[in-house]
Amino acid sequence: MVIPVLYNDRYLLVVNKPQGLLSEPDTAGHDNVADLLLRQLGPLRGNNILRNVHRLDRAVSGTLLLARKASVLKLLTAQFAARQITKKYQAIVSAAPPQRSAELRHWLVKDNSLHKAIIYDKPGKSADEVVLRYDTLKQSGGKTLIEIALITGKYHQIRAQLAHIGCPIIGDEKYGSAEKYRPNAITLHACSLEFLHPIDRVSVSVQAPTPADPLWDMFA
Repeated sequence: MVIPVLYNDRYLLVVNKPQGLLSEPDTAGHDNVADLLLRQLGPLRGNNILRNVHRLDRAVSGTLLLARKASVLKLLTAQFAARQITKKYQAIVSAAPPQRSAELRHWLVKDNSLHKAIIYDKPGKSADEVVLRYDTLKQSGGKTLIEIALITGKYHQIRAQLAHIGCPIIGDEKYGSAEKYRPNAITLHACSLEFLHPIDRVSVSVQAPTPADPLWDMFA
């Protein structure tokens, strides 16, 4: 598997992570982005590393940022913590949202036993507030393409919040989708990433093409 590289310099790189590929190593030894990139790009010289600054679920495709140096990893992680990095997603859902555009504000609890996020409409004990904004882009064949601006970025947040308003992402059976898609994949794509380069201090904006399949092609 060749991972498309969207941006690359001596400090960091951004790739278009394929569906079904882990962002990080797991205990079972499955293929993951960093290991495949090291084989694809060759050894990194000096004290360079290759570490994920954030992660995408295995089933999700799109922009993934990795650092080549420990100092750069620390700076980019701080940008994420301060919500200074802009992430946008696109999702194909099986039902039109109740409003064409809206801000969703809920409270999320991670259920470790179910490996699932539980969404509530009101604050509760151990619940994190989660916020996103969405806009309806297009409808075709009874399906809807929406764009999501992620404000907080918690475990399975987009998947759980969209399902909570009756719009499960296609293929996401964990959150109620009745429509099949590809194995280990759902129709959620991290389409763009914008951040301040931690060394050059210039704005970097990267866009990732959507997966090549008939369902995404409906909305091309």
